Amino acid sequence: MISTKEKLVSTASKLIRRKGYFGTGINEVLNEVGVPKGSLYHHFPDGKNGLIREAILHGGEAQMLKYGEALRGKPADEGLCGMVDVMIKELRESDFRDACPITAVAVAANTMTKEIQNACHEIFKGWQENLAGYLNRRGISDADEKAKQLYTMFEGAYVLSQAHRDTMYLENQKKFIPIILNS
Repeated sequence: MISTKEKLVSTASKLIRRKGYFGTGINEVLNEVGVPKGSLYHHFPDGKNGLIREAILHGGEAQMLKYGEALRGKPADEGLCGMVDVMIKELRESDFRDACPITAVAVAANTMTKEIQNACHEIFKGWQENLAGYLNRRGISDADEKAKQLYTMFEGAYVLSQAHRDTMYLENQKKFIPIILNS
């Protein structure tokens, strides 16, 4: 059975993807979960910031699992194209409403607490490190630098695809994957 805390985190994570940090209201999260305001403070004594931090970590880990599944057992170029396909699928299935679970907060992170900024940083760093490990295991030279280049490219394309409601920006990244891997 899912605990109230898990429901709060999962719901906040979903709403952040759709509405961003400032668009996600605590009352909306509480109403959707069906719990009183006291539940928030019981599980997150620091209120919205604690909940958002946990929602970022939850969303980041869930996204990492999706990327890991796309990469698993495949050569680097195929796996990376699979990661891009995950992003494309999410945008299309949400009718371009859902943003990257971390970017949705990170774009406004400079106005937030250090705790939330650090959560965004740690997730992005973890994604890059995991991708670098994947590339390294496939014999790709300069895996750390290439993982940074690829994530930068993918995140930018994800934002542009959402903003323009067109997955062309993500689709175009696939042709650059072999160029980066072989550089």
